[in-house]
Amino acid sequence: AGQSETNMLASISSIDLGDERIDSLDEDAGSEDIGFPVLQFEVSYTLQDSRTQFYLRNQPSPYVFLDMEALGGVRQQVEGIGIVDIALSGTTVATDVWKDPYLLGTDRGDTERTTLGLHIAWHNIMEGALSFEFSSKEVEIDDEDSGDSLALTGAERRLLERTGQVYRFNLSYAWQLNDRHRLVPAVAWLNYDLDGGAMAEDGAAVQLAHHYSRDRWRVVSQLQYRGLEADEDNPIYGDAADRDVLMAGVGVFYERPFGLDNWAANARASWYDADSDIDFYDESLGVVSIGMLYRFD
Repeated sequence: AGQSETNMLASISSIDLGDERIDSLDEDAGSEDIGFPVLQFEVSYTLQDSRTQFYLRNQPSPYVFLDMEALGGVRQQVEGIGIVDIALSGTTVATDVWKDPYLLGTDRGDTERTTLGLHIAWHNIMEGALSFEFSSKEVEIDDEDSGDSLALTGAERRLLERTGQVYRFNLSYAWQLNDRHRLVPAVAWLNYDLDGGAMAEDGAAVQLAHHYSRDRWRVVSQLQYRGLEADEDNPIYGDAADRDVLMAGVGVFYERPFGLDNWAANARASWYDADSDIDFYDESLGVVSIGMLYRFD
């Protein structure tokens, strides 16, 4: 459950995320209370002799805002090299966006946004603490009508298109401080190579995660910053929609609650805030969740 503010997203799994109607292109996004169930899982099968593992997992997408995606792939452990991971990804619960986010004075129609991508990772490089990840996702929108309601030329409307490719390069280091504490700093380069030059953006991200474990408790904290610059000026506002993104989260896990073997209770709080130089594109999301995790032997 939580609260969202966005002028660009309509809903996820029929849960409203933004206002259906707006009356000005200068107004901040309205606030919506949200609540919905989420199923996260991983199923894997390991060939012990060859150290090959096949897996399928469902999780929130880390770099496409409010998307759920499934990854299916294979991990291969190579002695002296590390673990090589290759997977395909696709949207499991489509997020609905507005066909034309800039339509004023009447209800905006929604349409599905989906992604399809490739994920490649090299974990524990040379059996050390360094890991590298690369991902490429194609973003598709069923009905892309951005700017059709405005007095824009065809070339200007094309600058507002939200389909295209999203690339991510990520380098992380797992620093084991002691038996209880582990720090994982990471740096990333992001390229939102979208068809509309005003919506395309790229920039760097830095992240720090802290893992704490003691007895049956495990706590994972995370802080991330992204600085993104738009490729071209927005034709509506005559300015570039550069933005700063802050994300923070903490999750707590407790093994065998109430004496239940193979179960873990968990609670998490997450916060996301995107501050754009154009206020219309500001977004925020605050979510708290509780759940139960079951691990099959």
